[in-house]
Amino acid sequence: MRVRTEGKLAGRPVLWLALVWLSAGLAAWAQPAPGTQKGSGTLGLRAGERLSPARIQEVYRKILADWSAGDTERAPDELIELESAVVSDADAGTRKVLLKAEQAVIHQVGAADLEVLVPIAVLHHEAYRRLLKRGFHGHALAMIHTRTMTRDLAILYHDQSGSEGASLVSSRLLTSLGGLLQQSAQQLPAAEMFQQAFTLDAKNAAALLGLAAIYEKNTQTESAVKLLRHVLEIEPGNAEAHLRLALNLRRQDHHDEAAKLLQELTASTDPSWVTPLAFQELARLDSDEGKTADAEKVLRQALRRYPNDLRLHVQLAAVLDRRGAPGEATALVEKALTLPAGEEAAARFLYNTVRPDAFAAARAFLDENSRSRLPVLAQALGAPPAPAGTGVGR
Repeated sequence: MRVRTEGKLAGRPVLWLALVWLSAGLAAWAQPAPGTQKGSGTLGLRAGERLSPARIQEVYRKILADWSAGDTERAPDELIELESAVVSDADAGTRKVLLKAEQAVIHQVGAADLEVLVPIAVLHHEAYRRLLKRGFHGHALAMIHTRTMTRDLAILYHDQSGSEGASLVSSRLLTSLGGLLQQSAQQLPAAEMFQQAFTLDAKNAAALLGLAAIYEKNTQTESAVKLLRHVLEIEPGNAEAHLRLALNLRRQDHHDEAAKLLQELTASTDPSWVTPLAFQELARLDSDEGKTADAEKVLRQALRRYPNDLRLHVQLAAVLDRRGAPGEATALVEKALTLPAGEEAAARFLYNTVRPDAFAAARAFLDENSRSRLPVLAQALGAPPAPAGTGVGR
């Protein structure tokens, strides 16, 4: 078997780099990265060190061996150290050197078994996740390389396997990567990842929901509505998709359908953050249409279920004030000031935030599929297999 890596892993550096810089801004990369000074990592590499291709391959194989042996804490940090040491933002040619060296190793181990591409891709994904979590500064090109390797390995695995299982794995890799990009406000590349993930798996609701949220944030309401309807065809019980669809329909002045969706949510027993926000939005819709009595009824019902919700108290006070009951409105505001601080984030904040739990299922799926293939990678490298139960930290 010949693993064809040349075209896939090369990527589109000029366009891709432009998109990333436009969405994230160059200022974030201004300072040197922590952990890349001379001798600061476990490999003892120096930033900007001129490693020969043979040496890069040797170190990369060691990192893959550590990963396959179950050292999931150290191996991603070693990969960060290697790629940050080799690639220089001042010389794009350094990335080509790294890419060719990594490709050579991937071709060697992939020729033994194509399934090794899965744990290798997950390794690069984990390295990129850690970089974002740490607020990594400096070494922009190395960081982009790590992410691009994840994407290209996912697509390569799908293209060369052609199986339904490969489609699912690759789609979840791209979905998780899109989630990481979305969390770091890199919306353009995140949208591209979600779109590619959906192309590989038409039932990937998480990718569709992530893409719909990007469209919504960028006021592309019609596109968001179309995607959210598709999500609900796949997962009729997806509460967040119901809520987002209702709010986007309201923006299109489809108030009757929006109200119906919100009423369904408020009648449900869903314990998540979606339900209190549905109450708020239904009352807001009634109030905007001059139905203050209906708005009051909705809010009183909501407060019976969520007696410590500060926003519901304030919203009801505003409705009561409009209805000519300033005394009760004032009493509600005074009561709101005595409410205990909520332990959970406000529902509206969660609506406007990219939550890690939105992609938890995709990452659990990846962890399981990577772990099951670690012995295959170990065998291809001639390394000992990972102990049972070893997984990737999240």
